[in-house]
Amino acid sequence: MLLCWNAHLMNKAGRLAFVKAVLSAIPIHQLLVLAPPKKTIKALVKIQRGFLWAGRADANGGNCHVNWQRVARPISLGGLGIRDVERSGLALRMRWLWFNRTDNTRAWSGLDLQFSAEERDFFFAPTTMRLSNGQQALFWEDRWIEGRSIREIAPLLHACIPKHRRKLRTVANGLQAHKWARGIHGVIGIQEVGQYLQLWHKIEHTTLSNEPDHLLWKWTASGTCTAQSAYQATFHGSISCDAWKLTWKCWAPPRVRFFHWLAQLDRCWTADRLARRGLQHPPRCPLCDQEPETMHHLLLTCPFSRQVWHEALAWLRMPCRPPDGEESLNAWWTTARQTTPKPMRKGLASMTLLVPWMTWKHRNDCVFDRGRPSTISLVAKIKEEAALWARSSAQGLKAAIPQTWDVH
Repeated sequence: MLLCWNAHLMNKAGRLAFVKAVLSAIPIHQLLVLAPPKKTIKALVKIQRGFLWAGRADANGGNCHVNWQRVARPISLGGLGIRDVERSGLALRMRWLWFNRTDNTRAWSGLDLQFSAEERDFFFAPTTMRLSNGQQALFWEDRWIEGRSIREIAPLLHACIPKHRRKLRTVANGLQAHKWARGIHGVIGIQEVGQYLQLWHKIEHTTLSNEPDHLLWKWTASGTCTAQSAYQATFHGSISCDAWKLTWKCWAPPRVRFFHWLAQLDRCWTADRLARRGLQHPPRCPLCDQEPETMHHLLLTCPFSRQVWHEALAWLRMPCRPPDGEESLNAWWTTARQTTPKPMRKGLASMTLLVPWMTWKHRNDCVFDRGRPSTISLVAKIKEEAALWARSSAQGLKAAIPQTWDVH
């Protein structure tokens, strides 16, 4: 199947689309039913990784520019948005637990579904029970006491309850004639007695109504568990990426966005990266011939690049200044937006992606095809490419390009 896709004819952005749409979808039904072995997950990831980076089913470390754990993260967290196989399976299986608790009409609702302790903990952590008649709320497991469960309030006492009773006793049954206290087994010490009295005090005034209980999921506004919200919850606490909006929200062709994602992570083959691996590299920047080449220098501080930035922004009549040593392209763009009128901001965003892309291509032409650095030639190519973008879907550029250019 991989061969018939002609992966060698696709750029990496095209392969990325296939990985998201096809390779990530193939194992969904298996992931929905049961957790696959680690070996199976590793084999699936190997195929995805190989197709993305090398266009084949297998790829070695030299082909892979970025660690797969970073690749398989949401774009807002610095990844490519490829769904992590293991996390996806966990999120899909959460729906079984949810429907088993909220929809008794399902044909499989009476089955004894097997879930690991970690999976059950992941499910119960973001759920709370809105207590009404107590027929659905589990006395020992659900978070029905002021948003907390008995496991959180009295962990030592909770450990004295047999596992089968934790899953069966409801709040209504437990409160009736204090049946919950009869299920306590094992050795009871002073600490357990203290937690027992604490729990008694918290639930002694609990009253029930005739309305059904409602299980609520904290990660959605509706309170209903979805596979998407469960998947996003697996990344809760992760650090967001500041540059993701510039890279993925602003209009640009997919291959340009992919380049900027690599450039943001410093994964392009500039001279400093070649030097770290002991590979042959030019001693100085091929565009200015003044300083060692790094991605930051090439795009932001190189005199050649700054001249190109100046002429490109002047052509669009942008009031912002060209980059001048900012720590990143995103930092410059964030500052430049503040001095740019709102109708011109979309055009500025697209130009922020276009100029580095064309500069990188011009640099490669000088390194590999023996071209000569020329700001005149590069600026002309930038204008032509901007016109092509405007004729496509870059509405911001279409509004910013001078009327002397026919972009309709």
